[in-house]
Amino acid sequence: MKSNPESWHRFSLHPLAAAVVAATLVAPAYAMQLEEVVVTAQKREQSANDIGIAINTFTGDQIRELGIQSADEIAMYTPGLTVNETAATGVPLYTIRGVGFQDYSTAASSTVGIYFDEVAMPYTVMTRGLLFDTDRVEILKGPQGDLYGRNTTAGQINFISNGASDTFGAGLNATYGKFDTADIEGYVTGPLGDDARGRLAFRTIQRGEGWQKSVVDNDELGEQDVTALRGTLEFDLSDTATLKLIGAYVDDQSENRANTPYDGTDEELPSFNNPYRQLGDYILPDGSDFGATPPWYSTGDATAAGWTNSYTSPVTGRTFDLRPERDNQTVNLSARLDWDLEGMTLTSITGYSNFEREEANDWDGGFYNDSSNINTTDLDVFSQEIRLTGSTDSLYWVAGVYYSKDEMDETYNYFMSDSVFGLGGVEFGAAPFSIWPILQLDTIYEQETTSMAAFGHVEYRLTDTLTLVGGLRYTKEERDWTGCTYVSDDGSLAAFLNGAFGASLQAGDCGTIDDIPTSPTNFFAVVGTPDINLAFQPYTDTVDTGRATGKIGLDWTPTPETLFYASISNGFKSGGFNGANSNTTTQLIPYDEEVLTAYEVGTKSTLLDGTMQLNAALFYYDYKDKQEQDAAVTFVGNIGGLTNVDESEITGAELDITWQPVSGLTLAANMAYLDSEVKKWQAVDRETSSWPDNINFVDASGQELAMTPEFSYTAFARYEFAIGSDLMMDVGADVSFTDETTGGPRPEDATDDYALFNARVGIGAADGDWRVMAWVKNLTDEDYFPSAYTGGNGPFVRSYGMPRTYGLTVNYVMGE
Repeated sequence: MKSNPESWHRFSLHPLAAAVVAATLVAPAYAMQLEEVVVTAQKREQSANDIGIAINTFTGDQIRELGIQSADEIAMYTPGLTVNETAATGVPLYTIRGVGFQDYSTAASSTVGIYFDEVAMPYTVMTRGLLFDTDRVEILKGPQGDLYGRNTTAGQINFISNGASDTFGAGLNATYGKFDTADIEGYVTGPLGDDARGRLAFRTIQRGEGWQKSVVDNDELGEQDVTALRGTLEFDLSDTATLKLIGAYVDDQSENRANTPYDGTDEELPSFNNPYRQLGDYILPDGSDFGATPPWYSTGDATAAGWTNSYTSPVTGRTFDLRPERDNQTVNLSARLDWDLEGMTLTSITGYSNFEREEANDWDGGFYNDSSNINTTDLDVFSQEIRLTGSTDSLYWVAGVYYSKDEMDETYNYFMSDSVFGLGGVEFGAAPFSIWPILQLDTIYEQETTSMAAFGHVEYRLTDTLTLVGGLRYTKEERDWTGCTYVSDDGSLAAFLNGAFGASLQAGDCGTIDDIPTSPTNFFAVVGTPDINLAFQPYTDTVDTGRATGKIGLDWTPTPETLFYASISNGFKSGGFNGANSNTTTQLIPYDEEVLTAYEVGTKSTLLDGTMQLNAALFYYDYKDKQEQDAAVTFVGNIGGLTNVDESEITGAELDITWQPVSGLTLAANMAYLDSEVKKWQAVDRETSSWPDNINFVDASGQELAMTPEFSYTAFARYEFAIGSDLMMDVGADVSFTDETTGGPRPEDATDDYALFNARVGIGAADGDWRVMAWVKNLTDEDYFPSAYTGGNGPFVRSYGMPRTYGLTVNYVMGE
C-alpha cells in the first residue's frame, strides 16, 4: 500500500516540540486541506467527523510509521486507553476512560470489546498476535451494544485488515533494528478470474538478542519469534451479493517479559508482601546480610530483571521448564456475506477462533521460586451475526441478532517452593507451613459461555441539521464454570490438608475446601469425621444474565463543518468466576454483573478552510457494581479475590486537534483528563479479617479506580518536503505522556508517570513506490513501568517497558 503522508491527522506531538518544529522548518507558504478519514464504526462508511461518538482512528500507514507491532501498543498513542497487566499470566488488561477489569485470569472477559474484521475476541489473551496488513484501527469510547455483537461497558477497538484488490499489487516492508531484530511484512493481491480476487499477507518478527539482563548471571531474556499469515478471498456471487472469506494463523514462540522486584518502602508500602526464603539472610537477625538491601531489588534499570529457568521437585525429582516463554497458536476464520435486497442490505458474519498455548511466566521477578506458573489453555470461540440495514431520505436503521459460544479449558500449574507457604515457611518458622510446606498447585477449570442478543439502531433526521439517534439491545448470557485447585503430583498440598485437617487426600484430588455454609459437604459439617474428604470438591456454578441496554442521542450540524452531539447510553458486563488458585469455595462464588451509564456531550469541527480539525468531549459515568479485585479471606491468609464495587463515578474530558498550517507540515495533539472516585464500597479489611468467621470490612469510598491516570496526552509533528522532482523527504517526532496511577484498591498496583519520545526521518520516491526510514523509539531511554503488582506471594514487582531501540525500515510497493 502506498504511503499517503497527508493522512496523518490523528496524531500528536508535545506542544513545545511542535512549536520548535513549526518555527525551525522552512515550509511553503500555502496550506492544504486535511484528508477525510472514512470509518465503519456505525456499520456503514462515514467520515469520522460525522459520527456523534468519541472515536480515535489509525490508518495502516500510521501503524507502520510508528512501528506498532500488536494491539496493546495502540494504547501508547491513545489518551484514555491503557493496556497493562496485574500478574504474569500473559493476559493483557484493556481499560478505556478508567473502565477496566483488573483480573489476571485467562477466563475473565474484557470491559473493552476487541474485534478483528468485525469478529469478536472475547478474551484478551487472544489479541496478542501481530498487527499486520491493516487498513485501519477504530477506537470507540463509551458503552457499545446497539451496533456490535457483544455488549461492553468501556468501548470497542476494531481492527480492519486490507481487502483484496481488482488489480495486481504487492508490497514488502523490512526492518532491522537493535537487539538483532528483523521485522518483515509483505502482501500480494490481485484478481482471481472475473468475479474473484485474493490477498495473501504475512509478517514475521525475529529478535535474536534479549534486552533484559539477569541480576545473578549472564542470562538474557527478550528474544522474539512470531509469525502471522492471513489469506483473503472475495467473490462476487451476483450483481447484488458478495462473499468474503478470511483465514489467519499466528505462531508465537517468543520469550516473555520478566518482572523486577523492588523495596515497597520506596512507595509507602511494607518492604514486601510476604517473606520468601531468600530474604532470610537480609531480614533475620542471624542472617549473613542482615539489614542490607537485597541486590536483586530494582535500581531503576529497565533492563535489570530476574527469573527462574527451571524447578526440580525435591519430592518427585521431576524438573519443570519455567523459563518465561510462550508456545502459542491462534487460528481465526471468518465468512462475511453482503446481499443487496432492493433498499436493504443483509449481512451475515460467521467467525471461529481457536487459541492454544503452553506458556510459562515468572511472577516474582527473581532467581528464586516464590511464584512461577505454566498456563496450558485451549479456547474455542464461535460467533454468528445477522443484520439488516436500510435507509430512506430521513432514516437509517440497523436490526440484527447475535449468537456466540465459547469453551475454555485451562490448567494453571503454580510453583511456590520458596514462598512463605512453602520452604520459606520453614526458613521463618511460619507454622503450619514450617511443618507441611506447600510446593506446587494445579488449578484446573472449564468454562462455557453462551451469549444471544437482539439489537437495533436508528438515526432519524428531524430537520436538515438535527438527527435523533437511538439504540436498543437485549442480551441473554449464560456462563457455566467448574474448577478446583488440585493436589499436584508432589503431594505437598495433600500433606498440608491431611496433616492440618485429618484428610486422606492424594495426588490428583481436589484440594479446595468447601466452606459454603449451605452446602451438604461443608467443611465444618464433616471435619473430625470419616467423611472429611467430602469437604474437598470441585466447584460448579452458572451465571445467567438477561439485560436490556440502550442509547439515545442528538446530533446537530449547524454547518457542514461542525457537529455537536449529546448522548446517554448504558452497557453491562456479565458476571464471572475467579480462575486463580483457590483455598476455599467462597473464593469461587461468581461476582455479579456491572452496569455503566454514560452521559456525554461533544463537538467535531473543521476549521481554517479545512486545515484544522478540533474534536472535544465531556463525559460523566455512573458506574454500578464495578468488578474489582478485593481480598479473599482463607485458611492460609488473606489473598487475592474478586468482588463488586457498589458505586463509583468517572468524570472526564478529551481534546483532539490536528492542524496543517502549511503544505507538508502536520501538527497534532490529543489529551484525556480523568477523575474517578469510589462512592460506596465496603472492602474486606485485610489487616483484621481471618478465616472462617471473622471477616471485617472497611469503608473504601473516596479512593480512585485502578489504571486511571489523571492526565494523558500524545503529540505529533511531521514535515514532508520535496527533494528535486523525484524524491520526498520527511521528518517526524512524537511524544506520549501517561500520568501516575494510584492502583485503586491495591496500592501496590500504582505506577509512576512517564513520557516516551520517538523520532523518524525518511526519504523515498515521490510516487510512493519506495521509502527508507531511520527511526528511534524511547529516544531518551526512559526507565518506565506501565504495570506494578504483588509478585504472586512475596515481593512487590514492576514490569518495565522496552529501553531505547532504533533501526532502519525499507518499504517497497508495486501495482494497485
